[in-house]
Amino acid sequence: MLRETTFDDVFDSQATFRALLDAMSRPGRIVQLPSRGYPGAPAGFSCHVLSVLKTLCDHRVSFHVGNGPAREEWTAYLQVNLSTPLRSADQADYVLLDGGAWDEAFFRVKRGSLDFPEDSATLVLSVSGVRAEDEAPGKDETLMALSGPGVRRRVLLGVRSLDPRYPAARADVNSHFPLGVDWILVDAEGRAAGIPRTTTVEVL
Repeated sequence: MLRETTFDDVFDSQATFRALLDAMSRPGRIVQLPSRGYPGAPAGFSCHVLSVLKTLCDHRVSFHVGNGPAREEWTAYLQVNLSTPLRSADQADYVLLDGGAWDEAFFRVKRGSLDFPEDSATLVLSVSGVRAEDEAPGKDETLMALSGPGVRRRVLLGVRSLDPRYPAARADVNSHFPLGVDWILVDAEGRAAGIPRTTTVEVL
């Protein structure tokens, strides 16, 4: 596995963090992540996912890669490129999921506690595409209506290659607020959208 060297730990991480902050503060808003080429990325792995994880992860947190057709390859690649320990799904702070591959471990991810609701997992879902409501729909798309804090009235968000069990399971995992998990959706083109636990999601 190749260790990537093109990511700037200062400028790229700042730009990525600002984009993610915008996405999480305005659920359903699609942001463009800074573009970086990673020649060692495994087939099917979005380079932008690595930028997100390099921005959010350091030695003080942990990560987990969910079940998917390329789980072992993705895990090995991230172990080379992150200074972050690998943990099980119920212990990890950041969980990377292939959005098209359902993983029962979703129900075991950390949801925090009443005393420390922030001690929960953030899920990064790699999907084929995300689109705003004013863009043309794509094939194999899950259309979701988002409402709640940070959303004016409601926002429609289209996500391609997302197993429909994930939105349904999210409702269960986030049913006891303030406990729950936050989502970051990232597609192959570097378009990203945030769905924090405070957002109500209705699948249309």
